[in-house]
Order: sequence, then structure tokens, then C-alpha cells
Amino acid sequence: MTNITIVGDDDNPILYASMTSEGKLRLQFEYFARDENEGDYEFNHMVGPEEFPKNAQRFGLDAATSILDNLRQISAIGRGQEFKDLLTSKEIPNEFWSWLS
Repeated sequence: MTNITIVGDDDNPILYASMTSEGKLRLQFEYFARDENEGDYEFNHMVGPEEFPKNAQRFGLDAATSILDNLRQISAIGRGQEFKDLLTSKEIPNEFWSWLS
């Protein structure tokens, strides 16, 4: 399975992207506890394939290119944080779930 790392404004990873067997885009990240008083936090966004052409258009990319290749380009041109913000605000429709341990 191919995983794409999407970096934020500070060039650190903010999302990991992969495709599910159902053809959906999974974006996930995990924050690990910094000390014993904190817990680990993981979240996932799941985006359906009907959104892929819209996202390509939003970022001025070719809709015929695979979503993972487009995400590589989005990250490479410094717009990874913008993409994550669109997911978080649900401007890019997605299923979201998270958990804390």
C-alpha cells in the first residue's frame, strides 16, 4: 500500500494519505503523549472518490491524475496545511473519527 506524507507550513508531517480497498482516500495522523498526564490522540478522515476531481480543480491540478499523485503535488507546493484545513472545516466532505488513549 502506498502512503503519502503531507507536510504543513513548517515542513513537518501533518497527514498520512493512503487508499482503502474500497477506493476511498484515508488521511490519518497520530499525536503521541508528551508525558504521563497526556494521552495519545489519533484521527482519520475518509474522503469518497466523488470528491477527487473537485479537489484537483480546487488546487489547479489535473483531475485525470491519481489523488495520491495530486496530494504529493499539493504538499510539494506548500499547500498541505491548506488541504488539512479544508478537511477539518468539512469544505472537503469527509467522514471523521478520532480516539484518545
